[in-house]
Amino acid sequence: MSLKRITMADVAHAAKVHQTTVSLALRNDPRLPRETRNRLRALAESMGYRPDPMLSALNFYRSSKDPAKTQPSIAFIMRSRTGLPTEHFFVDEQFLTGARRAAERMGYRIVPFQIENSASEGTRLSRVLRSRGIDGVIIASLDVSLRKLAMEWDCFSALCIESQHLDLSLHTVANNQGGITRAAVRRLFELGYRRIGLAVGALEDASLGKPFTAGYLIEVHEHKPLRFIPPLLLQTTTNNPVLAAKLAAWVRENRIDAVLGNWGNIPALLKMAGLRIPQDVGISTLDYNPHAGAKAGMRQSHEVVGERAVEGLALLMKTHQRGQITLPNTTLIDGVWQDGPELPPRNFRGSRREHIRTH
Repeated sequence: MSLKRITMADVAHAAKVHQTTVSLALRNDPRLPRETRNRLRALAESMGYRPDPMLSALNFYRSSKDPAKTQPSIAFIMRSRTGLPTEHFFVDEQFLTGARRAAERMGYRIVPFQIENSASEGTRLSRVLRSRGIDGVIIASLDVSLRKLAMEWDCFSALCIESQHLDLSLHTVANNQGGITRAAVRRLFELGYRRIGLAVGALEDASLGKPFTAGYLIEVHEHKPLRFIPPLLLQTTTNNPVLAAKLAAWVRENRIDAVLGNWGNIPALLKMAGLRIPQDVGISTLDYNPHAGAKAGMRQSHEVVGERAVEGLALLMKTHQRGQITLPNTTLIDGVWQDGPELPPRNFRGSRREHIRTH
């Protein structure tokens, strides 16, 4: 049995092409036609070619000695900030902060790009990135109103932060929205709340695969003392006075003692409708923001999501994996609960608490 290592030169000789051509094919370089890349990669696999790990390590060491010349860039694709709600701006900045921290640690440079919600953005973006020699792309939680991003995926190593609504076959890093919802309901239960109402954006819940409503239903099923309250799905097209009235009617009709939501304006809407927080109803959030919204709820790990995205993309870039993936995986990041004054503990063992005001 031969112990001779199959080299790139052996593959080139068998394929009757130059060794550089084999090198480009093994790196999945888009400068070669896809058919040529696939043919040479299949030939290398059949011959038993494997990269030399010592040589790869040496190349990595050499490149790291001169970062000014070799530092690769990663495109961080973000939604346009025009008209962006404050809470979304806060989330996107955290994703970017985490991504930059991981990129600096690993020798990459993050280049942010803001795109509009237009079907033609993918073509324009592909052209811009290729002209700048950028072949690593993170799709960073684009707006749910953008339904398609048709880029030249074979030219890029790519990974998504959330953005499941784009239906791209790419590895994804996301906040564990289902687990975060379940953890929040459990914490509310521990604090003594028994009539917990879930109020979330209909579009966000649907685009993510309904993790909010699913997480709520599971916890209500597992905790028998909890009363099931039909979730209130919020519509972005509803104006504030109408939405406030709808929220208040839902709270009163179902005698809700704690609202769990994912919109930062829910506390203001409840107050607009004349409800006192926390005397009439407790309030908590699925995405805690120290600058807006409820002061109790789940701190989502947005910065960690950004870090994990860069780490995952770096592996794809180093192993020359480009294009969409047949069986992509999703990495889910948990959150941490934050107590707050708007959600004090309640004791339901004594007399029934007074009904919320109906005026």
